Amino acid sequence: MRFLSVALLTALACAGHAGALTLTYPNSTTTIHERAAEFQSAELSGLQVIQNHWSLTAASRSGTATSQPITVPAFDELIPSWNSVTGKSGSVSVEVRVQTPAGWSRWYSFGRWSAAEGRSSADSQKDSTGQVNTDTLRLNAKATTFQYRVTLRGEGTQVRLVAFNTSDRSKRTAALDQPSDKKAWGKTNVVPQRSQMIYPDGGEVWCSPTSVSMILADYGLNVTVPEAAKGMYDRAYDGTGNWPFNTAYAGELGLRAFVTRLPSLAAAEKFTGAGVPLAVSLGWKKGELPGAPLGWSNGHLMVLVGFDAKGNPVLNDPAAPSNDTVRRTYPRAAFEKLWLTHSGGVAYVIAPPDADLP
Repeated sequence: MRFLSVALLTALACAGHAGALTLTYPNSTTTIHERAAEFQSAELSGLQVIQNHWSLTAASRSGTATSQPITVPAFDELIPSWNSVTGKSGSVSVEVRVQTPAGWSRWYSFGRWSAAEGRSSADSQKDSTGQVNTDTLRLNAKATTFQYRVTLRGEGTQVRLVAFNTSDRSKRTAALDQPSDKKAWGKTNVVPQRSQMIYPDGGEVWCSPTSVSMILADYGLNVTVPEAAKGMYDRAYDGTGNWPFNTAYAGELGLRAFVTRLPSLAAAEKFTGAGVPLAVSLGWKKGELPGAPLGWSNGHLMVLVGFDAKGNPVLNDPAAPSNDTVRRTYPRAAFEKLWLTHSGGVAYVIAPPDADLP
């Protein structure tokens, strides 16, 4: 466990990160904008760039940043992320459009984020180009170019990071069984163990906020599971499983947080080996995940903390009945296949702003 104060994390976040980061894998690309030059390249209305973030101009109550077109490898799914400061009354909205053979699509909205209550994903958006399912834009045909538009509202609201994971559904298992260099085997991060099941009023569906709460505690930010669940609750979704809302919550506390899709456990080893635990999403049917506290799941988040000496993943699984039974080790081959086929390797990357990521 590490101890970083909120004040220190905020100062590091305001200072920004040394360089742009793009995570490129066989199945996906995560494009991250967090430098002043990247923010200045957008078309700004009512916004200004101060250090490494967008903020409202003195005369503006709201403002927008519209990016230049971004070209990436062909994709048919997109998941956004953002790190902001919204305070008690501010909010942030992120929209995306894609270029099709017929021209630009509509702007698809991912709702309205706020640290205060009332945050909500957008109502169902479906047309001939694609559909937004709460936190994921799924296209009917592959695209290679997109734009984003970010809207800030309320005095003091800032955005210091936007990220977009673009992925190709047909390549979800392209790197399945990728060989490991084994450098991270036998190493685990000491992440505090927390069970979602000890909370009678909603805990059975709080796997995502419990996972984030464990990672926050690893960095010395002691946010209780009910607090995290309240701070991530999506009114439209009526739950706490909105992936970008989970990382946005960590971002409000000063951490650098985004959603990505990794291609293999070999790639995940680079993160845990560097001291960065990952919240990962998977699902399974009865008998497919030996040793799991749940017999089956249509979608469950847990924290990958490292690997045992044989390369099997070591998890903090919040579905365990008590805090002291959260630590689990699952068979590598079974776990990797379930993770990649269910969510395409979804992982929350949550780390201090100055951490070097693999």
